Amino acid sequence: MSIKLLSLKPTQILSKGSILKILSISQTQNPFFAIVEEHQDKAYVLLYSRNGDPQGGKRIDLTKEQLKWIKKNTKKVFEYPK
Repeated sequence: MSIKLLSLKPTQILSKGSILKILSISQTQNPFFAIVEEHQDKAYVLLYSRNGDPQGGKRIDLTKEQLKWIKKNTKKVFEYPK
């Protein structure tokens, strides 16, 4: 199991092909951080706005391509375990 805190830009979240778009984020919300908890082939993603309000989360199945997208398009702030 690993837990990552990722820094996001709204354009990354709302862009075409974004894995996080699966989470039904409306354009009125402005998530800034995501916490991704990975267990083998499953992940739980929590989104937070700039002021720290939770914006929702979902348990999703991640493919290798989706994991690649997350790593490429986000900035890791913290990871446990390292």
